[in-house]
Order: sequence, then C-alpha cells, then structure tokens
Amino acid sequence: MRRAILLAARNPAAQRTGRIAVLEAAVAGLRGAGFEVTVVALTKDETPSEWAGCELIRLQPGGVLATAGGVLVSALRGGTLNAGLFRQRSLIRRVREAADRIGADVVVGDGLRVWPLAAGSGRPCIMHLDDLLSDRYGSAGFAEGNSNILGYFASQLPARLVGPLERLARASLGFESSRAYREEVRIARAAAGVAMTSRAEAATLAARAGVTVDALPMAVDPRHPADPASAPPGTAVFLGVLHYGPNIAALRHLRDAVLPELERRGRRLAVDAVGAGAEEFAEEFAGTPIRLRGYAESLEEGLSGHRMFLSPILAGTGVKTKVLDGMSVGLPVVATRLGVEGIDVEDGQEVLLGETPAEFADAVIRLMDSPELAARIGRAGRARLRDLMSSENVGAAWRAVLDRVVPPAQSPEATGEITQGKACP
Repeated sequence: MRRAILLAARNPAAQRTGRIAVLEAAVAGLRGAGFEVTVVALTKDETPSEWAGCELIRLQPGGVLATAGGVLVSALRGGTLNAGLFRQRSLIRRVREAADRIGADVVVGDGLRVWPLAAGSGRPCIMHLDDLLSDRYGSAGFAEGNSNILGYFASQLPARLVGPLERLARASLGFESSRAYREEVRIARAAAGVAMTSRAEAATLAARAGVTVDALPMAVDPRHPADPASAPPGTAVFLGVLHYGPNIAALRHLRDAVLPELERRGRRLAVDAVGAGAEEFAEEFAGTPIRLRGYAESLEEGLSGHRMFLSPILAGTGVKTKVLDGMSVGLPVVATRLGVEGIDVEDGQEVLLGETPAEFADAVIRLMDSPELAARIGRAGRARLRDLMSSENVGAAWRAVLDRVVPPAQSPEATGEITQGKACP
C-alpha cells in the first residue's frame, strides 16, 4: 500500500472551517487512491490521536524566539514571512523522521507556510496552496476593515504579542504580496505537484509559473434540502468565522450599506450570522437586524428556516466555502461577484448577484417577493454544486494528481526504493 503524510498548518480537529473542509477532501482523495494516510499537524493545541479515520501526530512549533528566527531567515533568503513561521530545524527534522518511520511515498502540504518542512522531507511533495496569498495581500480591500490579518495563527501566539504582530503584519502586506508572488511561482516549479482550491486561481498560477496547476476544491455533497419558499420572506443567513477579517467586513457592509438601502424602500431583513467568534463582536452588532448566532454544530440546523443566503464579500481570494454550504441545502444565494469567485455559476440561474448596495438590495427584494424564485434558484444551485464538487468528482481529481506524482507501480512495495517521482529540493 502506498503511504502519505498530510502536513497540516493547523489543528484539523478544531471547529470546522473552509480550509479544514479542503483537508477532509484531501484525506478522502488520498484514501480513495489507495494511500494509507498519516496526518501531521503543526499546532500548539491539544489534538486527538485520530482524525478523519487517520493517525494524527501533533508537532508543536517552537516558541517566540524560534518563530522569529525562522521568519528572519526566510526574509533574508528572499522568502515570505509566512513561509518562515514553521522554518525551524527541529520541525524539519521531525517531519523527515515521521516520513522515514511511516515510509511515506508522498507529502501533501497544507499551504505556503509548510513548504520548508515538506521540501525537507525528501519525498515528492504535492503543495495545496489553497488560494493566492500574493493576490489576497495585494488587495486593498483585504486590509480595509480587516481586524485580524494574522488569522488562525493569532491563536497560536502569546496574547501580549498579538497586537504588535498584528500591526507588523498589516504594515508588511505589500512586502508580503510581492514575496508571495515569487514564492508561489518557485513552489509551483519545484514541487512534484501543486494545487489551488479555485479553478480560476489554478489557471492564474499556471500562467505565472509555466507549469501544470491542478484545481482541487473541497468536496461538498448536497445535504438535506431546506425549504426557502416556506421560510418567512424577511429572513436571511450569513455563514462564516467572524474573526476572519473579510467576513466581519462583509457583515459591516450589510449593516451600514445594504440594510439601510432596504429600509429606504420600506423593507426589513433579519440576518442570522452563524459562525465562531460571535462573542467578540456581540456589542458592536447589538440592536441591529444582524443577530450573531455563534458556531453551529449542525449546518442544516443553522441554515434552515431562512428565505436566502447572503455572501456580500468585498475582499479575499479563493472559493468561499460558506457559499457552497448555503448551496448544499438549496438556499438561494445573493452575493457579490467576489462572494462566488471560483464557483462556476451564472447570475439569475444558480445565484443572484449584486455589486452595489442598490443591486444587492434588488436581488434580496426579488427573493422576498417570490417564494417560487427562491425555490428555483435554490434547487439550481444545489444541482450545480453536485455537478462541480461532489465527493466523487473531487476524489477522482485527487486520484489523477496522485497517480501522476507517485504512480502505483512505482511505490516502495513494488520497487524497494524509499522515494519515487520528483522529490522536492
């Protein structure tokens, strides 16, 4: 049997996010291709010994000095600050030891920041970069209203350092964008395989690097359908982790621009915002039509009972998992173009689009006034999701990449060799 390490830059057993959904799809794809999978998580969090049916090994990164040293080395070598976060000799050694012990044929890396460790494993590497950090950090909209540039990594830092490092990260966005551009191209050319979540971003990186870049999205199967036509007309739901800057910026845009536009037309819309981090913003949104509901263990329960799903995203890159979750239960989606970026849907067919507050309000009112339209858009979106991102389709895409990088006939069992294919430098 072929063996693989999935090298995760986070605790995969934490509250489910879009990136964890991508990791789940990676595990399913690896196992579907006949690989025995071991997950190696780089996190200070406590983790279970098993996740998604695989052994889960936790490697705890070093402290502040080790992290600062890795970031400095990365910057001096022309790399990104992100890629330096785990550039620690002890971590590189321990990942390689794990690969040797397991007899891994391939290492699948979770994002740009694990590249030094994946490359140091001596195995062929498939780097799943998720989205283009170069484009995300280079976007003016990413910094505006984004109170958490550090994202998930902030939870891994001592509380006293979060504020100063957040300011440093914000000040270095332009630096990081240009470095990330070069690093993404370098990784694409050096790795045995590289993938993005979005087809559009895969095509962009392929053009920049002159190599094949695969699109490997998260797998989202249709769930038990909701009944938007029977829901109260003035009800909507928003889904997303609220300490991620673009999500909270989207809610502020709803509060400050879209909802007032609706009220000027004599309409009121109650919005339930479902996602972790609600307690941090409870005071800010108190008394508004936006109700912060917190994390929902059951997506079906959190999304049901609403006429529509809203995605007024103004910044960020990659496929918005929240939209896929809304489509999965058959809720009609109202979104900005960025809110459905990377998802092959058509305005008026599977979604309704609105760029300006007035256009967004127009789409909302159409769904409020027509339960038949809400049901039709919801059904079409759910069917489109099934065609694009079913477990079967995503699994087949993973198998094609894996068989290209580590052909079954060239596994160590067949050849007696430790490493086959194009090893990472």
